[in-house]
Amino acid sequence: MKKSFFADKTPLCKRAAATLIAFAAVVSAVLCGCSDNDSISNVKEPQRISTGDEIYPAKNKDAIEKSENVYKCRFNCTLQDFTQRYNEIYSNLGGSDFLDYNKWVKQDESDTDANGVLLDYYYYNDDKSNFTATVESVSGKLMNVGCATTAENFVSDSMGSSNSDLILRKSAVMAQAVCKFPDGSTDVLQDIFYRTTFESVESLYYQGFVFSMSTGSSGKSDSSLMLLKVFPIDDSLKNEWKIADYEQYVQTATQQETISSQ
Repeated sequence: MKKSFFADKTPLCKRAAATLIAFAAVVSAVLCGCSDNDSISNVKEPQRISTGDEIYPAKNKDAIEKSENVYKCRFNCTLQDFTQRYNEIYSNLGGSDFLDYNKWVKQDESDTDANGVLLDYYYYNDDKSNFTATVESVSGKLMNVGCATTAENFVSDSMGSSNSDLILRKSAVMAQAVCKFPDGSTDVLQDIFYRTTFESVESLYYQGFVFSMSTGSSGKSDSSLMLLKVFPIDDSLKNEWKIADYEQYVQTATQQETISSQ
């Protein structure tokens, strides 16, 4: 995979990134294995990707509120709020692998970001769903959420189904839940994560939120780690951080595909 946790342009401190890597290393022990011959080239794109007429309306304004953190904003929901909404969306999509709020585990040490905001780090303690969350200690509101896995698990199959499809789908539901996107937006959000995972773009900005995929190492050469993450940023930071706009990115990619096919 193409990016490092420490090369991520989002200004979380290195100790926060190390916490996520440590978490993912623990998770990798319970994830199913994968043959060395597996290839990400076998991963299918979402059944429906975003086109000009499928871009969803502006984000729910209630999803974000101002903050003193490095993003200059945060999600307007707690970890419990997110868990409940995730389960509702997943149920409506026909899924049954729900989250149990009591399985969220807080890391022993808190940390501060570059602006001095105190943060707590959580991971979901389950061998089927491997999520992470950064929570502002004082407000109790979410700063970001992520879905962690290993590259080996991502490209493998489980009971005849591609793990990559399931992980990308869960990541899309994760984003829909925390960003409060409307019903029917899951495919578009899955497409965003697909592109950050398999194309050259590092992160994509969509309606006030950044979608990113970072990689790291657990210390084993055959165990690359992955984290699919979503978080809100203030509009003033989009150009400062030089994050590609998803809608423009899709339009450009579509034009290039059309030209190359002629």
